[in-house]
Amino acid sequence: MEKTAMYAPLGLTESELRTELEQELARAMHAEGDAPTLHAIAHSIARVLSRDHLRMVEQLEEAGIRLTNAGE
Repeated sequence: MEKTAMYAPLGLTESELRTELEQELARAMHAEGDAPTLHAIAHSIARVLSRDHLRMVEQLEEAGIRLTNAGE
């Protein structure tokens, strides 16, 4: 029988991702004349992924892992 490891969630939860994507897409579509353009979709995904990555950095730093830019 395969043993499954238990991990703490990293980044935004699935529910948070879905909610934030819906909200971002609604805002971006409104800015594009209420049309689901590729630009609005890409913009929304990029903004939500950015927030997801920022959450990951915060969580890693809370766990004692410090991430730095290569230029620092």
